[in-house]
Amino acid sequence: MFYNQQKLKNRQLKKESELKTALAKIETQNRLQEQRLRISRDLHDNIGAQLTFIISSIDNLKYGLKGATLKTKEKLSSISAFTSQTIYELRDTIWAMNKESITFEDLQARIINFINQASAASKGIDFTFQVSETISTEHTFASVAGMNIYRIIQEAVNNALKYADAKNISVTISEEQNMFLITISDNGKGFSVTEIQQGNGLNNMKKRAQDLEGNIEFQSNVHKGTNVELMVLKYRPVKK
Repeated sequence: MFYNQQKLKNRQLKKESELKTALAKIETQNRLQEQRLRISRDLHDNIGAQLTFIISSIDNLKYGLKGATLKTKEKLSSISAFTSQTIYELRDTIWAMNKESITFEDLQARIINFINQASAASKGIDFTFQVSETISTEHTFASVAGMNIYRIIQEAVNNALKYADAKNISVTISEEQNMFLITISDNGKGFSVTEIQQGNGLNNMKKRAQDLEGNIEFQSNVHKGTNVELMVLKYRPVKK
């Protein structure tokens, strides 16, 4: 009887310990979520408002400088456009910060929104976005992983817009066994992978791919367009 009572007591103590650990974990997660929300609100209310003020000030300045040269006005327009792009990227960051995880459906919607914006701002360029029907929209990424995938696609498309002089840009997402294959292609002027000096754009994509524990390859030939291929493991534990 004494042995059984001690055994029961040990089981109860073990359950109490597991419950305390689970409660402590929940409290930690709640505190982290509160911090995320607070930081995202600060970014939106403070940084976002300041950037919007800068855009408004630049636009007013352009109209106020009646005697300004064309070069000066173009420079002001460039600063305004850069600030607007910064606001969009800030919103993307806030979107990721407010989530512990991101579903494939969330990511897909964000990519579609970006491509629609790029298409509206780029006349004469055809954009396509295709996703394999076999991919589950409920597949979940850690928020940081989802943001890294999104940023790589964004960087590759922006590079094609700036440098490729392409008429067609496509983004496709498919799955191969336990991997996602993400391809960004254009039919632009291409470049020599071995000769080009890799700038921040390509290096940033490589760094993000490493953070994803994935692999990224750049395939390009002069006058034959460019392919950027990112391979990412489908099943990775969500880090909270």
